[in-house]
Amino acid sequence: MSTAIAAAAIAVTLAPAPASAETILRWYPYTTAGAKACNSAANTGGPEYYCTTVKVGGVKMYALAIP
Repeated sequence: MSTAIAAAAIAVTLAPAPASAETILRWYPYTTAGAKACNSAANTGGPEYYCTTVKVGGVKMYALAIP
């Protein structure tokens, strides 16, 4: 039984992690105006651009990003 557990642990360790990296292109203030500006930039940039929220030094901000 311990061989099966060890084999399962090795399989989990060697399994690739999902890629979730993103590149932040620009930050916007966490305000209504910041959200609108980020959304406008994402729409202008094309389908790969999107807005997300990030915390920078404990301050929440909108960020224009690409995968």
